[in-house]
Amino acid sequence: TPDRDYHYLEVNRFLRRVHPVIVADTEAQISEIGGLVVRDPATDLLRVNQEFSVSVVVVRCHTTEAGGHRWKVRFDASLRPDITVAVRLDHSNQTALDYYLLPQLDFGQPRISLAEHNGIEFESYRFDSMEFLYGMAERTRVRRAA
Repeated sequence: TPDRDYHYLEVNRFLRRVHPVIVADTEAQISEIGGLVVRDPATDLLRVNQEFSVSVVVVRCHTTEAGGHRWKVRFDASLRPDITVAVRLDHSNQTALDYYLLPQLDFGQPRISLAEHNGIEFESYRFDSMEFLYGMAERTRVRRAA
C-alpha cells in the first residue's frame, strides 16, 4: 500500500540520519572516559584501544501480521567486528529501545531475529544503555608495588 511504502521510506531515511549520530556519540563517549578509539571513515568500524573492533547497527522494528514485533539483526560479515552493537529501535522506530552487545565468537551467522522476549542465549547480551561497552573501553591505571 502507498501508506506502508511511505512509512518504510521514512524509516529508512531516519536510519541513515541516526546511524552516523550514534557512531559519533559512541566514539565521543569512549574518548571521554580515556579510551582510544579510531573510526574507519569508510565503514564506521570502531577500533577500541587497539584491542577490539565494534560495529554499530541500528535495527528497525517490524510488526508481524499477527501484531507481534521482530527485529532482524544483520551482521557485517565482511568487516568481522569483534562486537556488533545492535541498537534495537522501539515499535515506532523513533528511539532506541535497548542494546545488544553481540560478540562475533558467539554469533557467527549472518543474521539473527529478535522478538519482544528472547531466550537467555540472547537476553544475556541485552543492555538498557551502552554503559557496559563504555566500561569495556575504559582505561585504568595500574599502581606499581613499592
